[in-house]
Amino acid sequence: MTLYIDIYGIQIEVYTQNTSLFSMIQKYYAPFLVDAIEKPDVYINLERYGYVSRKKHFVLDSDFATFWSAVQIDTNNKRYFFSQQEMSGTLDFSDPDIIKVHGKLIPNKIRHWVNIALQWFTRIDKYYNRFIIKTCIHDIVFILLEQKLSSCLLHATAVTNGEKTYLFTGLWWSGKSTLASSFLQKKWFTILSDNYGIVAGNKIFPFPELPRITKGTQKLLWMDLKNKADGTKNYLENNTDSLQKSYQIDWIFVCSYGKEFELSVIEDTAYIFELLSSINNYTKEFPEYLNLSLLSVIGKFNTNEQRIKNLKNIIDNNRFYLLKNNKDIDNTLNSILNV
Repeated sequence: MTLYIDIYGIQIEVYTQNTSLFSMIQKYYAPFLVDAIEKPDVYINLERYGYVSRKKHFVLDSDFATFWSAVQIDTNNKRYFFSQQEMSGTLDFSDPDIIKVHGKLIPNKIRHWVNIALQWFTRIDKYYNRFIIKTCIHDIVFILLEQKLSSCLLHATAVTNGEKTYLFTGLWWSGKSTLASSFLQKKWFTILSDNYGIVAGNKIFPFPELPRITKGTQKLLWMDLKNKADGTKNYLENNTDSLQKSYQIDWIFVCSYGKEFELSVIEDTAYIFELLSSINNYTKEFPEYLNLSLLSVIGKFNTNEQRIKNLKNIIDNNRFYLLKNNKDIDNTLNSILNV
C-alpha cells in the first residue's frame, strides 16, 4: 500500500503493508496527501511486526563504522543506520536524487507488556504507529524543510482564526495544548501545530498532525472525547480543510504554569534566544538531538550554523510574551486576544 505526500514541496512516497499504520499515516498527513508525484525526494519503506515475530532487526555488514550502540555509518556507500528501542532504520544516500529510508519496528517482549500495562490494548497500536511515523517520516521531513524553507523547528503549538495567529512554546506540561484546545473550543480557532512549529521568519507553516489533549484539559474545558490516542490522551476534532500554506505570526508566547496569571513582554533578544534554545535542548524531540544527529559524518545536512541563523531570524521578526498560565482559562484567552 502506497501513500504520496507533498509537504511544502518535499515529495515523499511511503510504502507499508501494515493496514493500521497505513491508516494512521493517512490521518496524520491528511492536509498533505496527493494522488501522485513525479519523482519522490524521499522513498520510505516501513515494516511493523508483533513481539512474537521471528523477524530480526537489520543485520549490518562490516562496512559500517560504529559510533555508539545506536548509530552505525557506512561512509563509503553513504548509508546511515540507527536503532532506538524497538525501532531500527537505514537511510541510503547513494542515489543523489532520492533518499531511501527503510524502517522496521519489532517490539521488545518485556517492554511491550509494560506499554500495555501503561496504555492498555486500546492505545498500544496507536503508540507503536506514532513512534514509527515520528522516527522515520517526521524527522527526515523536518531536516529537508529546514533547508528548503530556511525554517527552524520549535517545540510549540499554534492557532489561527485567519486574522490572528498565535504560537505557544514551552516545556512539557506548560499549558501549550490546553491553550490551543481552548482557542479551538471557545474561540473557534484552528490548530496549526500541536507539537512541531515549523517557523521561518514571521511565518508559521501548518503541521497539525492529530492534536491530543489530556483528561485534565478535557475536564477543564468540559469536553467529552472518545477518540483515544496513545498514552492517556484523546484526539481533538480539528478541521484542516482550508489551511493556507503559511500564516503571519502575531505573537509568540513562552509558556509556563503557575497559580498566578502573568503576561509580560520580553524585549531582550539574547534572553529569547536562550529560552527557545533551552526548550528545544531539553525536550530533545527533534532530529538534531536523536537518531539523525550524526548525518554530517557522511556530509549530509550540516545545518547547525544555519539553524542558529534561522532561529535568530525568528527572534528578529516576531514579538514575544512571557505567559504564566493558570486554571482561569477564560481570563487567559481574553488577555491574549487583547494584547
